[in-house]
Amino acid sequence: MHNIVARAGRKASRFFREIVPYQLHYRPIGVHPSSRELSARPGSQVAYYEVVPAGVSHVHVPDDFYEQASNFGGLYSKPNRTEEVPPAAVVVLKNGRIYADNPNSVAVVAADGGLVGDISFQFTKKAWDLLDPASNNIFQQRFFQEPLEVAGTVCSLLSGGGAANGNYYHWIIDSLPRLHLVREAGLLHSTDFFLVYDKTLPFVAQTTQQMGIRPEQLLDVKSHPHVRAKQLVVTTAVRGTRTHTPTWACDFLRDVLLPPPQIDRHFGAYIYISRRDAAFRHVVNEPELEAMLRPYGFETHILTPYSQAEKIALFARARVIVAPVGAGLANIVFSSPGTQLIELFPKNFVVADFLELSARLGMGYQHQVCASPQASHSRLAANADHLLVDLPTLRRQVEHAMLEHFSPASFAQAGF
Repeated sequence: MHNIVARAGRKASRFFREIVPYQLHYRPIGVHPSSRELSARPGSQVAYYEVVPAGVSHVHVPDDFYEQASNFGGLYSKPNRTEEVPPAAVVVLKNGRIYADNPNSVAVVAADGGLVGDISFQFTKKAWDLLDPASNNIFQQRFFQEPLEVAGTVCSLLSGGGAANGNYYHWIIDSLPRLHLVREAGLLHSTDFFLVYDKTLPFVAQTTQQMGIRPEQLLDVKSHPHVRAKQLVVTTAVRGTRTHTPTWACDFLRDVLLPPPQIDRHFGAYIYISRRDAAFRHVVNEPELEAMLRPYGFETHILTPYSQAEKIALFARARVIVAPVGAGLANIVFSSPGTQLIELFPKNFVVADFLELSARLGMGYQHQVCASPQASHSRLAANADHLLVDLPTLRRQVEHAMLEHFSPASFAQAGF
C-alpha cells in the first residue's frame, strides 16, 4: 500500500510541475554540453578538475552468459565487453544550482542559467537509457520551488536512477565513489555539506559517518530538492556514460570502508544470501536449497537487519557466496580476490552488473539461469520474477567453487 501511495504521489507531482506555472525563471536557459569547455570561458565562474583521464574499459563476458543475458535495450542491452570511458572529473560552480525532485533527472545549473549537460543526469524508463541533456525533463517543468540558499560549499552525491529510490547498489557504486574524485581534487576537507537522496537511510548514514562525514553535514533532496550554493561541487558519473565500474571506485571503497568496525558476531566462509524479506525475486525452493547447502557449511543471511559494519564483515570473510541477483551483492566489493560467487537469475532478468564487478575484483564467478514460475515477459516486470533453482546444477557449481577456493592460485590471490 505504501508503494502504491508513493507512486500516486510522484505521478501527481509530475502532473503539477509540468502543468502549473510557478517561478518559471528557475527553468534553465539552454545547455552547456561540456563542463570542461564551459570552465574555459572567461567569467563562467566554473572550474574543472580532471582526476582520471579518458580510456577504454574491457571486461571478459563468457559466450554462454552473453547468449543468456537479457536485452532490454539502452543500458540494459547485451553486456558491453568494451566501453569508451570519458574523463572522470570534478566541476566547481560558483552560485551553482541543483534540482532533483524525481528519480529520472538531476539538473545542474550554472550561474548563467544554463544546464551543464555532462554533469547532469537524464534518463528515460521507456528505453532504459540515458538521454541527451536537451531532453532533461526540467525543460518541460513549469513549477519550481525556491532553492535552499547555502552560503558554503555543497558537494552533490546524487547519481539519479536507482539511487534516487534508495537502492543500496547504486548508493555504493554510483554515489559514494564520487568522494574519491572530490578528495583527489583537494576539495573534500573544505566541503561544508553533502547532498544525498535520503539521509535517514541507515546505509547512507553509516557509510558517510565511517568516511568522516558528520550527520549534520548531510542535506537531502527529500527536504530540499532545489539547492543553490555559494560553491557547488559536482562530479561526472562514476561509470562514465555506460555500465563498467572503474577499478578506482572499487579501490576507494575498499580503502575507506575496510576493515569494518569491530562487531560482536563471527561470520563463516560459506554464505547464502536470502531475499525472503524482499518484495520480489524469491527463490521458490529455498528450504530445499538451504538443506542442500548446509552439509557444505553454508550459513543463510538476510541482509536487511544487518548494520553496514556487519554487511562489510560478512562479505570480507566470505570465500564462497551463493545469492540470487540483488542490490546486496554490491557488498562483493569488500570480498577478497579469489572469493567465489555463484549468482542465480530468473530466466528473463539476466544482467551483467555483478559478473562485471567480480571481474574487477579478481573473484571467481559462476551463474545459473533459473526457471521462473509465472514468468513475466515485460522488461518492467521481469526483474520481479521468482526463481526455481536447479539443485543438482547448483551442487556441482558449489563443489567447483569450493575446489577453486582451496586451489593454490586462489590462496595466492587472497594474499596467503
